[in-house]
Amino acid sequence: MASILGASLPTSARSAGSAVAAKGEVVFATVHGPSLEVSLTGESPDRTVAIYLPPSYEDFPERRYPVLYVLHGIGGTHADWMAPDRAGDGWGTLANLMDDRIAGGMTEFVVVAPNEMTRGGGSWYTNSEVIGRWEDFTVTDLVDYVDSTYRTLPNAASRGIAGHSMGGYGALMLGMKHPDVFQVVYGISSALLDFAPGTELSETNMAFARAADASPQTLNPREDPMTASILCVAQAFSPDAENPPFLVDLPYEMKGGDLVRAPECYERWEDHMPLHLVSAYQENLRSLQGLRFDAGSYDQYAHIPPTNRALSKLLTELAIPHTFEEYNGDHRNRLWGENGRIATEVLPWFSRILADEQP
Repeated sequence: MASILGASLPTSARSAGSAVAAKGEVVFATVHGPSLEVSLTGESPDRTVAIYLPPSYEDFPERRYPVLYVLHGIGGTHADWMAPDRAGDGWGTLANLMDDRIAGGMTEFVVVAPNEMTRGGGSWYTNSEVIGRWEDFTVTDLVDYVDSTYRTLPNAASRGIAGHSMGGYGALMLGMKHPDVFQVVYGISSALLDFAPGTELSETNMAFARAADASPQTLNPREDPMTASILCVAQAFSPDAENPPFLVDLPYEMKGGDLVRAPECYERWEDHMPLHLVSAYQENLRSLQGLRFDAGSYDQYAHIPPTNRALSKLLTELAIPHTFEEYNGDHRNRLWGENGRIATEVLPWFSRILADEQP
C-alpha cells in the first residue's frame, strides 16, 4: 500500500539459527496515558505496549538494564516489531533478532514498543490539539511506566530511541528535544525531515488537493493511501479544531487550477520538520551520546533520501557529531532477517553505546 510515508515495518517468524539462542520474553501491557485523555478524535488513552525482557532478566533479580524504545511507522502498531505474522519467510521479529544477537555476545537490554496508532493512521509522536499529546505520552507517561514497572537503569544515558519512517521522524525529533530522556538516537528511513521539490512532499502531489475535498464518507485509505496519509500528518502538524471534517489545515491549496503553497500552514509544517529545528536545538544534539540515521538510495518515498542527506550536511556544517549512511536499498527491503540492518547495524550499535553501569 503506497502512501506519502509508506507502510510500517513487516514482521514474521523466527530467523534462521535462532533455535539455539536463549529466549527472552515478550510481555504486553496496557499503559494509561494522562497526556492522551483529551483529544477531539476520540483516541484511547489506554495504549498497548510490548516489552521485550532479555534472557537473563528472570535469573538475575538484582540486575538493571538499559532500555531501547522503538517507534513504528504510519499505519502500524507495536506488532510491527514484536508479533510474527509471516511464518517461515526468515525475516524474524525484533525479539528473535535480539535473542540471536545476545547469544552471539551482544550486551542485553530491554526493548519497548508502544502502539501509537491513531484513528487517522498515526500520532507522529507529536503534541496536537486534535489527536492528543503523543510527545508527552512517549517522553513522560510511557517512560515513567517502564521505569516504575521493570528493572531498568532509569537515566538518559541508558535510554535509546529508534524508529522507522514515521517512527524514525519521532526518534530524531524526541531525541533532539529531550536529551534529558533519550541519549542514544537512531532514525531508520526517517520521513518528513523537510519538504522536497518534485517528490510527494511538494506541489506536484495532487493528493493534497484531494485531501482538501475529502470527507469521511468518500475517503478510502486502501484505495487512496496518499490522501489518507496527508490528512494523518496534518492532524499532527497543522490541526485546526474549527475546520471539519478532519480538523486540519493543509500546506498546499488550489488556485487558478494550480496547486500552490498555503504560506501560513506550510510554515506550520516546517515548524515540525527536523531540518528547520536543528539550529534551535543544536546544543541538545551536541549533548547526545550517539546520533545515527540512514536511508536507502532507492526508497520508494522520494523525499526520504535527499532530506536525510540534507540533514547530515547541516549537522556537519554545525559540527554536530553524527553518523549517516546511505545504502543500496529501498524503504524496507534491507532491514529484516539475520543479515538485515536491524540485526547487523541497529541493535549492536545500541548495545555498544547505551550505558550499562549497575547501581
